[in-house]
Amino acid sequence: MGKKADHPVFDHGIISYFLLCVSTMIAVSVGSIIAEVVAKLCFPSFDQDAAGGIGATIGALFIALIFRLYFYKDGYKGILNGHKIGWAFLMMLPFLAVHYTGSFISWGQFGLSGKFVTALLTALAPGFGEEMAFRGLGVANFMRRAKDGKSIRVIFWLSSVVFGLVHITNITAGGDPFSCAVQSVYAIGVGMLFCAVYLRTGNLWPTIIAHASVDYLEFLRGDLESSGGVMTSLGVGDWVTVAACVIAAVVALILINKKHDEEIIELWNKKWGH
Repeated sequence: MGKKADHPVFDHGIISYFLLCVSTMIAVSVGSIIAEVVAKLCFPSFDQDAAGGIGATIGALFIALIFRLYFYKDGYKGILNGHKIGWAFLMMLPFLAVHYTGSFISWGQFGLSGKFVTALLTALAPGFGEEMAFRGLGVANFMRRAKDGKSIRVIFWLSSVVFGLVHITNITAGGDPFSCAVQSVYAIGVGMLFCAVYLRTGNLWPTIIAHASVDYLEFLRGDLESSGGVMTSLGVGDWVTVAACVIAAVVALILINKKHDEEIIELWNKKWGH
């Protein structure tokens, strides 16, 4: 194994995780704002949320490119590749099946917005932005120097809990406190699955697609369209998606079992050219 290059800031795994998370969210927000301004000036009829989703995607991909160029000499191979995509979706299938069912139930209870294209483009923002921020770069950098199972579990729990707790801030946007608290717990479970799949594959595409797909179905709900995407109450379908997050957490713990530690370390060593 070759000697690892020193990076004074990024060698502090936990500190750099938060640094990369915040930096990515800033890049995503800036990209979203610029896209919305351009759309408003040049394409007034274009939906602002849809434009923001496109801009957020560009912002996420831009900072991922900067990250890769920075670590290019270290042999870093990037996080967007075709490794184990089929296997990843198979592992996420139980969660996705139950979650989609919950969304369909919510459509029946709250109605369907009908803005299929707008919802799809809007869903790109959490799909690319949140995956790149809470898992993509921070987890990749942490695994650059990971040596054992303890490191794997530190970043697994850190990224999952941070991802979940961030969702409690929806209260400041007018969300119902209880609904936002449930959403936060739900996000921890989902974050566990997405991080476990990412750690086992080194590939962010499966979680980007899965994340965007579940948000897309939710954005089509009539109640979320009228509330600006903020949870103001919980319906039957929402409790089904809570059940889906429990399934996600169970599958995640199986995927991250200690018996897989050596395989995970070997995978990330190869991704970092060690």
